[in-house]
Amino acid sequence: MAIVMGAFSLAAIAGVPLGLELAMRYGWSAPFYIVSALGMCVLVAVYAKLPTMTAHLQQQQPSFSFVKMLRRPVVLNAFAAIGLAIFSTFLIVPNVATYFQFNLNVPRSDMSYYYVTGGIFSLLAMQFGGRLIDKLGAMRMTLIMGLLILLVVWDGFLHTPSIPPIVIFTLFMAVTATRTIAVAAVNSQVPEPWERAGFMSLQSVCQHIFSGLAAVVSSIILTNVDGRLGNVDQLAWLTMVLTVIQPLFLFMLLKRLRAAPELEEKPAGE
Repeated sequence: MAIVMGAFSLAAIAGVPLGLELAMRYGWSAPFYIVSALGMCVLVAVYAKLPTMTAHLQQQQPSFSFVKMLRRPVVLNAFAAIGLAIFSTFLIVPNVATYFQFNLNVPRSDMSYYYVTGGIFSLLAMQFGGRLIDKLGAMRMTLIMGLLILLVVWDGFLHTPSIPPIVIFTLFMAVTATRTIAVAAVNSQVPEPWERAGFMSLQSVCQHIFSGLAAVVSSIILTNVDGRLGNVDQLAWLTMVLTVIQPLFLFMLLKRLRAAPELEEKPAGE
């Protein structure tokens, strides 16, 4: 799971700095044209190289229904666990570059280096964290990452950081990414083999919804005061509160997964 999700860190290492540079040199629309072209390349590669994976269709299996899946408490619990992790992260992520530039006086030209450094360390942290998740368990790792997130947000967003801004930026990216892996590892145990693709698609939708909602909420909370972001402290406190709450949902999910299978299959409310 850590290896697969490491693609997000690779995107930060190469994609974000490249996008910023393209926007500066050729205009804001240039990165979108590049993304479209790369998307077409990926589509061709998938069609040419990936197997069709249709062998399971020949086997007799229960019918799949998105509605029935969403009525299962364990599924809703899984989406809540990863949704809170994403939501608390993306309260800050969309505004982090603006905050560092205008509140912490980081030069605009340095932000590319921040993303490269953060991406590299996130990739390393995710691989190391993935091994620790297998060894210590997802619950312990989530608690450890949650504590680190609290410390990073407390020092980096509630007052002038006591450590260099690039360290705050890198730590925030690394620990939030590792926490997401821990939750995703547990969520991968929720679906049956024949419903795994449907579950993953719903989980992806859930992640996008929560990240979008977080961006909207942060835009409502934040203000522009004399060229600086205002109310960052309120955003930081909300992030910290959700970071404390999120492990409770993961604990309940693990408890459900350890329960009898017939209990997991009951619709919500029964």
